[in-house]
Amino acid sequence: MNKFINAITLKSIILPVTKTILFFLYLTNITYAAVLPDIPVPLKNGTGAIDSNGVVYVGLGSAGTAWYKIDLKNKNKIWKAIQPFPGAAREQSVSVFLNDELYVFGGVGKINGNSPLHVFSDVYKYSPQNNTWQQVNTIAPIGLTGHTGINLNNDTVLITGGVNKNIFDQYFQDLESNKNNNIEKDKVIHNYFNKPAKDYFFNDSIFIYNSTQNKWENAGTVPGLGTAGSAITLKDNYLTIINGEIKPGLRTDITHHAVWKNHKLQWLADKHLPPLQDNKYQEGLAGAFSGYSNGTLLVAGGANFPGATENYANGKYYSHEGISKKWRNEVYALIEGHWQFIGNMKQAIGYGISITYDETVYLFGGENMKGQPVSSITTLKMFDGKLKIE
Repeated sequence: MNKFINAITLKSIILPVTKTILFFLYLTNITYAAVLPDIPVPLKNGTGAIDSNGVVYVGLGSAGTAWYKIDLKNKNKIWKAIQPFPGAAREQSVSVFLNDELYVFGGVGKINGNSPLHVFSDVYKYSPQNNTWQQVNTIAPIGLTGHTGINLNNDTVLITGGVNKNIFDQYFQDLESNKNNNIEKDKVIHNYFNKPAKDYFFNDSIFIYNSTQNKWENAGTVPGLGTAGSAITLKDNYLTIINGEIKPGLRTDITHHAVWKNHKLQWLADKHLPPLQDNKYQEGLAGAFSGYSNGTLLVAGGANFPGATENYANGKYYSHEGISKKWRNEVYALIEGHWQFIGNMKQAIGYGISITYDETVYLFGGENMKGQPVSSITTLKMFDGKLKIE
């Protein structure tokens, strides 16, 4: 009898302890997967991508020509510098891995220290094996800045959106020409912003680049107006393009959805981000972060101009005139086909780098509410329908 009682007692002790240990290990693994050291330098308007081995590469933007990498599979996660970018320093480039090499498309920067801003249409690639960069012998069909892109497979990338190079370049040339004449400079600024969205000719074409063939294709157009600063995701051939500017200072709340099938996009019904409580309009986002966590599509952060949408609806083309830019900390999720607000990040931030790994959406760097670059990393992860932010 005593042996039986002792066995029962021992079992009742072991099982709870075992469960506690397993639960502790589970939580430890969660924390371990999410914690990363800060980026070596504050980074906004940069670009980045992850390779098939779980190594993340980030660079450009406020980092100049510098690039860094970190191995997410390594227990001792350390940032390491790689060979600097050989082209002109730039912001708002798009990066993806194609055939195990890091490709960088376009961006905006100065050709030299004295030149006005210039939209680039060049392409570079980096070999992790050799730690070397080279310019690819190709040119994008249009100038690329404010564009967005995502891998379709191992050797193909989809790129869309972005400003009109001719209009954008001319604006900064005119600013440079009138930099010593405030009256004329103000006229340039007002004329640039005081137009309807359609007159900016933002890119609505969709381009497919195949790195194996070094070939560009036209895959049609997005529904509605082209955008700049949109977020983009692709999961199980389901493509989503999230918000973005439709003209300088004015965003859209629309998210476009499509299925990539038989080398074609089949567009589905558009969806809209919901207005926040007590707000008449959802202003939409530019420079937002996005990614999937445990099957749920998330979008977070970004920036907009509260009141610009209503101004534009009332016929004021310079819709953000006199309005302060606002960086956002809201997180939205696409649940059962509808966007829902599900939480707030600790800080408002936008214009960073989104990378998804092991069901976690990593937000690398970005720009804070003071317009300053940050080096911190935020993580978003869904657990049993609830959002966990670290």
